[in-house]
Amino acid sequence: MSKLLIAFALLGMTSACSDSKPNVEIEVYDRAGLYMKSIEVKVKAIEDDVIVNDIIVNRGNCESLFEKKGFPKQLKFGQSISVSYGGSCDLTQVDVVTNNGSWTVTY
Repeated sequence: MSKLLIAFALLGMTSACSDSKPNVEIEVYDRAGLYMKSIEVKVKAIEDDVIVNDIIVNRGNCESLFEKKGFPKQLKFGQSISVSYGGSCDLTQVDVVTNNGSWTVTY
């Protein structure tokens, strides 16, 4: 059973620009497969025309399971992008870099 951890951007994110509001929502899922466990980070646009430049987990200390392709990624309202990380990654922090600033969620 996958455990869903949702961090709503409007409630739990901090930004380098204090006047800006988050333009994304970050969701984190624990995935347990038959042979391996993984963590999926899903970034969803909550404004029109969001550009996601990067998703960084644990300050770059967690490697994605697959090559991160498609960055920068332009998203329209409600669209999302997901990146999977190895189960050995003990998730502590997720940073999302967008055209509207950098957003950080800590767990």
